[in-house]
Amino acid sequence: SIGQAPLPLAIQAYHRALRTFTAQRYPREYAILHNNLATAYLSTSMAEAREGVREALAVQSFKEALAVVTFEEDPVEFAMLQNNLGNALQATRTNRQLANLAEAVVAYDQALRVRTPHDTPIEYANTIANKANALMNLPDDPSDLDKGNPENLRAAADLLEEAAELFGRHGVGDRAAVVGELAAELRA
Repeated sequence: SIGQAPLPLAIQAYHRALRTFTAQRYPREYAILHNNLATAYLSTSMAEAREGVREALAVQSFKEALAVVTFEEDPVEFAMLQNNLGNALQATRTNRQLANLAEAVVAYDQALRVRTPHDTPIEYANTIANKANALMNLPDDPSDLDKGNPENLRAAADLLEEAAELFGRHGVGDRAAVVGELAAELRA
């Protein structure tokens, strides 16, 4: 778009800025730069063979930001970064997919320490919908894949129904419809 650098140039600029804005001297700026860097990685198109690298770099950048942003010092930023980490882990295509999904669920649970249906209903609904997506793809027992995931599917449907209700109550009807339909499909 007009006035914005192409993503590869933005990525280079973030890396240059990280040479100055270190975690030790400028933790807040460091975290912001890593969040922006991860977002840029996720928004960049790469050759199919390099997609996994792009996603892994995004995950690493979110983890770098979380190394300096704590729940106690900045709970809102912490929750946003945890939610974004969960999303990046879900998007990562590796041979560790089940481990990534399990780690994504943990990240969403960390975000839900801050995001509540009372205080941040839309953010909460987004996070529980994201968690539901991870659960839908996660077996109940990773050591016995033949058991499938009926428990995780039920938990996902519950989360999606709650998210749909919150989205609907707070005027995000299109999102309510999408997650509501998905919940109904899981129940069927």
